[in-house]
Amino acid sequence: MIAVALGLAPAALAHPQASPDTNNRYLKLTPMGDRVRVAYTIFLGEKPGAALRRRLDRDRNGEIDDAEAAPYGEEIAALVKLAVSVTIDGRPTSIAWTTVDVGLGTPSVVGGAFSVDLVGWLCTSGPSHRLVLRDTVRLDRPGESEVKIEDGPGVLIGARTLGGQAMDKLDQLWTGADGPLTEGLDLSWTVDDAAARPADGRCHDARPKGSRWPWAKATLALIALAAIAMVAWKARQRKVNG
Repeated sequence: MIAVALGLAPAALAHPQASPDTNNRYLKLTPMGDRVRVAYTIFLGEKPGAALRRRLDRDRNGEIDDAEAAPYGEEIAALVKLAVSVTIDGRPTSIAWTTVDVGLGTPSVVGGAFSVDLVGWLCTSGPSHRLVLRDTVRLDRPGESEVKIEDGPGVLIGARTLGGQAMDKLDQLWTGADGPLTEGLDLSWTVDDAAARPADGRCHDARPKGSRWPWAKATLALIALAAIAMVAWKARQRKVNG
């Protein structure tokens, strides 16, 4: 359970202000031309953060190095991935985390709040999309949670509900355990040619239009050449037989 894993966890630097004794959660979705960027932050409070720092300092030298912090980040990434279910355009999918960052601020064991920041991608194809996301992450000492939808050039955000209620804005904040994400976020949007499509190879639509499906173009070219050769061969045969 994530409640166990985060029971002593600290507050994240991805938000302006850490809580003294509660743990916060922030989810931001950014639809793009060929994907959705998912940013998920566990922002852990001052008191629970201080307690967890002492646990992470395995060699007891008073500081937490990358080798001590990284396994905790990977543990939280795996737990969040299991607790967050996603469908896009009716197809179940999972988030591929490409960034897992434990933001300690200071490596000192006597520090307080810190964050676990996750960034991942959900690939899409086509102009119109619908995403349904349900988050059952359970934080110990839950504080505030926020869902934010980020639009951009070429992206038109459409109908959206959170916990079965229409969202009149692109973000919503609440406090306490559970909350509307346990029932789910339902989001629709469309994209056009102006939408960002990073050329990083993660999603198939990221390739420039001129280079998409090169194997298909090559196949068509071979078929055309074969047809020309066949026509020429038949013409020669008619001359020989004539």
